[in-house]
This record gives sequence, structure tokens and C-alpha cells, in this order.
Amino acid sequence: MIVNTLEEQTFDSLNPNVDILFRKGIVSDEMEKLIEKAPEKKDVKIGLIGIGFELHFDWEKAKRSYTEAIEQTKSVFGENNQLLALKEPVQTKKELLKVLNDFNIEGMSGLIIYQASYIAGDLALALGNWLRENKIPLLSWSHDEITGGRLTANRLCGQNFLLNILNSVEVKYSWVFDRPKSKQLDIVLDKFIRVVSAKKRMQHATILMVGGMRVPGFYDCELNEMSIAKHFGLSVDRVDIETVWKHGEKFKKEDVDAIVQKLINSKSCKFQGVTERELFLSVRFSLAIADYTRKGEYIGVALKNWPELFDNYQIAGDGAGALVQDLGIPVADESDMGALITMVTMNEISNGNALPTLTDMSILNDKENKLGMWHCGGSPTKLLKKGTGFEVRNHSILDNYDEEQSYGMLLEFLLEKGDITIAKYQYPHASSMLSFEGEIIDSPMRFRGAYGEVNPKNVAASSVVGTILSSGLDHHWIIGRGHIQEDLKEFNHWANIENLQFVAPGTTGRSIQKNLNY
Repeated sequence: MIVNTLEEQTFDSLNPNVDILFRKGIVSDEMEKLIEKAPEKKDVKIGLIGIGFELHFDWEKAKRSYTEAIEQTKSVFGENNQLLALKEPVQTKKELLKVLNDFNIEGMSGLIIYQASYIAGDLALALGNWLRENKIPLLSWSHDEITGGRLTANRLCGQNFLLNILNSVEVKYSWVFDRPKSKQLDIVLDKFIRVVSAKKRMQHATILMVGGMRVPGFYDCELNEMSIAKHFGLSVDRVDIETVWKHGEKFKKEDVDAIVQKLINSKSCKFQGVTERELFLSVRFSLAIADYTRKGEYIGVALKNWPELFDNYQIAGDGAGALVQDLGIPVADESDMGALITMVTMNEISNGNALPTLTDMSILNDKENKLGMWHCGGSPTKLLKKGTGFEVRNHSILDNYDEEQSYGMLLEFLLEKGDITIAKYQYPHASSMLSFEGEIIDSPMRFRGAYGEVNPKNVAASSVVGTILSSGLDHHWIIGRGHIQEDLKEFNHWANIENLQFVAPGTTGRSIQKNLNY
């Protein structure tokens, strides 16, 4: 058996905004010195099994191609993956079942079946029956033939034969037919491995709701916890704000003050209008959230940032959430559980590179095919547009009512340009998702807050808005960096989640009843 761990590689489709990936939050180094270290990720094991039939096909060629398949699979592994593989393909039902059971004992979380040649039917049926008992994601991989002379492998027909049998016994699978060493094949293998790894890490993980429940009246922010467990394997812990607030009292005043000064004296800070008290309490609260989250090994936080923080603590929590996100911890404003699960999924399938942030969809410019994505000021500073600055301010929506009774701190800035994916798991069960890809483009700051103007790439802007309004979808949307819609769809395939379709472009429509089953 071969067991390998390899350094992580990245691909242009996932990481087109390379500069952002190497950025640090403005005060993240100082915060990291004061809080619990991030838990180490456990390795996720992927099985690779070659299948074939020596009696009728060129077995030496089959073995050579399988060896090449091993090397190609290893080349796209992340730093927290291990490969389980035999040295040669298997031919019989007995051999296959033995290696499947052995790999299962080793902790296999995903399986790649490589079509070394055509196969015997009972082998395919044995695989199907085993997968019905052991719910492990499967990628079937085959490719073209060397032409001229005799047919020596018949891989495509073999893959067809295999998947006919798997489909007949109702086994889910993904498949790829692409020649070895192609870039597209690398992308497909990489996607499958990242998605399987994310699914494994999320299984039995826990998300945290700080504040215990959604904010008042935001019904689409609360989800059915049994459905969350069913689709994602996640559980939910709920803690009151006071517990986390008191957790922050462990941090020394001088340490908190040093972070405040680093933040407001940054060259990127163009305006500071928040009181000393609110700055101190906001930064201390961010340390409390981050430390509490790390100690509990939570993989994301839904933060109830109003009304209690306004009424009882006299701060606005958005800026605190932004600083926590700079540490690689997803934080969803207004305790939006669907938003948090979307952020966590993006974070896990991208190995932390998606940098997800929560927004409202606040502008439709159908003539120029643009969407304005805005929220109050809770996005991580890593997303600050290059060549611009940020402002430290009180809450702009509270300012609308009475500037004298408004609180801070919020971090207001333009979001960085580049390729993005926008998506959201939908209320009430997170059993469906709407997603699309696009690009954040140059624009002015249309409103105070965190703002980015998006040019959708694979759907018209008016189709996006029309679908949301006709289907009555959720009002928060998550922006992740990179074009990762296909990664999300792959994840949804294995999590039994529906990918919603778009209506035709237009600025008027009628209601479409959404599926409330989970």
C-alpha cells in the first residue's frame, strides 16, 4: 500500500486573486499573539483503485497507465491529504472487496476508481453493493485509447458499463473522461479531493451562535438544525452574548489598546470617528469571540450583532466580526445560520482561500448588467481594495435615525476587485442553493459600509434579481473569492442539496413556490 502526503498546489480557477491570498489582516498578527492557536487540520485519506481485466486486454499497459494515474492524483493533493493505493489494478470481485474494506479500516473518506481497462460485470456490481453500505463519495475516471492496431483497453466502454451498473443500484457518483496530464483533469481531480476533504472535516464539526438566536424579525436567518445535521453533518452550539463578553475580560487593557492604536494609525485608515471606549470594547470583543471559538474548536460563528450589543453594551459588533474574519474564522452577521453554513462550506472547499463575506444585494443596474453588493461594515480587512483605504465609523444605519445615539465600530471600504462567486444556502432547511459567478469591478463607494459592484458572468443581473424575488429567496448573500460555483455544486451533489435554476431576464415577474421539504 502507498501512503503519501504532498504539498498543496493551487489552480487558477480557484485562486485568480493571488495577491489577496498572501495578505494579512491589519491587526491579525497582534491578535494571534493573544488568542488560542488554530487547531491543526487532520489528514483526509483518499483511496485510488485501478480496475481492469487481464484475460482480454493488455495488462502491462493497464499497469503502466494505473501507475501514471497514481502519480497524477498525488500531484494535486493538498497538504492535509493522504493517498491509499495498491501497486497494481484489481480484477476480481474478491480482490476489490478486500481492498475496499482495508481502505475503509484505514479511514478512507473518498474513492477514485481508475478505469485501467474493461472490467468484469460482477466486479462492478460488488462495488455498487459496497457503496450502498458505505456512503463514500466516488469519482469514476477514464480516458481515451491509443489508436491503431488492436483495442487494448476499451476504457470508455468499461466506464459506461460500470456506471450503468452503479446507476441501476442507485449509487451516486461523479465521473471524468479526460486524457492523463491535461490541465482540465488536474482541475477535476483537485475539485473532487477538496470537496471530499471539506465534507469530511465538516462531519461532526460544530458552528457557534453568539447571542443564541437570530436577530428580531429576520426569519430567514434561522434554520432547521436537524436538516443542517442531515445535509452537512454539523451541530450547533448556542451561547449568550454575556458569556463571550465576560470571556474578553481576560485580555489586558494595554494589549487591547495596542491593537486599537495599530488599527486606527494604519496608513490605510483614512478616517476615525469612533469613541475611545467603543474602540476598546469592540477590539476586546473581537478577541473574545476569536479565543472562545478557537478554544471550542468551532469552525464558524453566527453573531447576533443587534439589538443587545446596541442596547446593553453600547457598541456595534460588525467591526469586531471583521477582525475575527481576518484570522480565517467565518463570521456571519445578524446570526444568519444559512449565511454561516455557506461561508463555512466556501472556506473548507477552498482551503481557506475563498475569504467569504456577507452582503445584501442592494443595487440592480440591468442596463449595464451590474449588481451592488453592500453591508454595514463587517468584512475582513484582507478584502480592502488595493490603492484605497478604510474608515472607522459608527453604524451608518443607526446614523440614519440619530447620529448622537449611534455606535461603532464598523470598518467601511471598497471590496477588492477580482473573480468571485455569490451563493447562499436557503431558508428554512439549507436543502437548496442559488449560486452564480462574476467579477467585482471598479466602482465608486455607492453607500457607506463595505461595498463591491459585481458584473455577473454566467447569468444576467436581472435574472439573478428576478429569481430571488420570484422565488422569495433569502436576503443575505455570500461573496467568495474565485470562481468556485462548480466546487459548490460538487459539494451539493454529495450533500443531497438542490441547485436552484434561474428565471429569464427581466424586471417584473410572478411568485414561484419554493420547495419547503428537506
